[in-house]
Amino acid sequence: MSNSNFDQMSDPRRKRITFDPTINAGHILTSVIFVSGLFIGWTALDKRVVALEEGRKTQEQVDRHQDVMQGQNMTQIRESLVEIKRSVERVSDKLEKRP
Repeated sequence: MSNSNFDQMSDPRRKRITFDPTINAGHILTSVIFVSGLFIGWTALDKRVVALEEGRKTQEQVDRHQDVMQGQNMTQIRESLVEIKRSVERVSDKLEKRP
């Protein structure tokens, strides 16, 4: 039993792949779709990059504001610690003066 597909593949007279230099509507349509796909992909990517940059700028502003607030809070904490230290020293002095 012979396999006809195999026989065709082993036949040296079989038709080989050839290059057809003609341009038809399918080629043009494929090229237009490919170029438009690249353009749409590029604009979508550009919009995403712009959105990310805007988000980064907004986050930088938030970070700066939080840094200022943290600095103010640290100053308040230091002032409170100085007051607590003074109060502890006063109490310690009073306890030492007691007989």
